[in-house]
Amino acid sequence: ATRQHVGKTSVSLALCSGLQKRFGRKLGFIKPVGQEHVPVKTCSGERMKVDKDVKLIRTHFGLNHMHYEHMSPAIIPRGYTKAFID
Repeated sequence: ATRQHVGKTSVSLALCSGLQKRFGRKLGFIKPVGQEHVPVKTCSGERMKVDKDVKLIRTHFGLNHMHYEHMSPAIIPRGYTKAFID
């Protein structure tokens, strides 16, 4: 799916839940490109913006072993994709 609000995050949450139940804390997650971002603090105390889904999944599943910068490496501004396609 390439459209917004069609359930990609819900599917990711379900997959992560099942995988974590089966494999424990060995779970990892990445959202290579995100458009909706929120501010967070990194392990070193720096502030950065990450995709909102990355923050949700890291917090919900306790993925503190994963660094935000590895989970959300690229943030693009709102409207970027539409402007690129048009």
